[in-house]
Amino acid sequence: MTLPTVVSGRGSRYLNPAVGKIMDQKIMETLEENRMSLLYRIPRSTIAFLALMVSVFNGAQVQSEDSSPKSKKTFQDVIVARQKDLLKDAATYAEQNPEASDLDEAFTWSFDTARRFGLEAEALPLAERCLQSRTASATAKTGAKTVLCVGLAKSGKLKEAATAFQDSLQFARLGAGNEHLDLAVELVGQAGLANNHATARSIYETLSNRFGLNPQVGEFCVNRLRKLELVGQEATELSLTDLGGQPASIAAMKGKVLLIDFWATNCPPCLAEFPKLKQLYADKHEEGFEVLGISLDESPEIVEAFQARAKLPWKMVCEAEQVRQAREKYRVRTIPSLFLVGRDGRIAQVDLKGNDLRQAVERCLAEK
Repeated sequence: MTLPTVVSGRGSRYLNPAVGKIMDQKIMETLEENRMSLLYRIPRSTIAFLALMVSVFNGAQVQSEDSSPKSKKTFQDVIVARQKDLLKDAATYAEQNPEASDLDEAFTWSFDTARRFGLEAEALPLAERCLQSRTASATAKTGAKTVLCVGLAKSGKLKEAATAFQDSLQFARLGAGNEHLDLAVELVGQAGLANNHATARSIYETLSNRFGLNPQVGEFCVNRLRKLELVGQEATELSLTDLGGQPASIAAMKGKVLLIDFWATNCPPCLAEFPKLKQLYADKHEEGFEVLGISLDESPEIVEAFQARAKLPWKMVCEAEQVRQAREKYRVRTIPSLFLVGRDGRIAQVDLKGNDLRQAVERCLAEK
């Protein structure tokens, strides 16, 4: 049986991986702020894919707030600190001026800023005030609900976050399930970091039950739930051959922290994570962090050329039968799919990315 190649639960289409033209910076900024929503609305062959390829092909060394060495202060740290101060000022303004004509503007700016810089926990007071407001716009309240869910999760209040998520779905349109996938994934990531996998499962079950008539949402949730069942289990052995003809196995990396990354060159969300993953690999490889890439592309030559152009330093596998067997063993029907294996050889986390992945890797490395 041939398993389908699906990107984030949606049908895929092969694109030219050799796109290397530098896009206008405005496109990159727009993509960074609205990446997932753009992916749902526009063809992958346009802005999203091209802009993502730029960051990979040019070997972008993204220094975000989650990849900055703690011993050094970066300009990004300065920016984040300033945003925290501004969020406090906005909260004070909203409290002291509850009838201000521009209060909605303050809410909208605050929630956009919180999401952009990962400061949802800091924006919780504003989110709660907005949801209680009789004059706040529907747009502001939508932003407030998202910030409330993520902020509670980041504050360690997972039960409250799950409840807030359920409440946010109460009046959602039955056909709008795709709009809530990103939020569900984000909350599950926070639950995973807290090793609260029961809450992670409940979030996907809540989403699936609410949008049971939406086949894309249903398939997405079922796939994620099946992968969550692997957490805590021994990582299934894979005897693979990388693009250079060298053996690549799970057993050979026991004692190290291993990320198994199922991806493809036609998967924009996969490519979007490469700059941060490259930085994480550079920061943590000497401490024992490894990455094993398993590409769902049909052509090894395309993957090899892509790996060379993007300067991805880890082992890469693309042999069709080996990939098929690996997908079956790890229950992979959608990509990106990521499995973090601890030093003990057991699967510690699934489908984490960005700052959440970095935190999980650091915790696994600390376990001797």
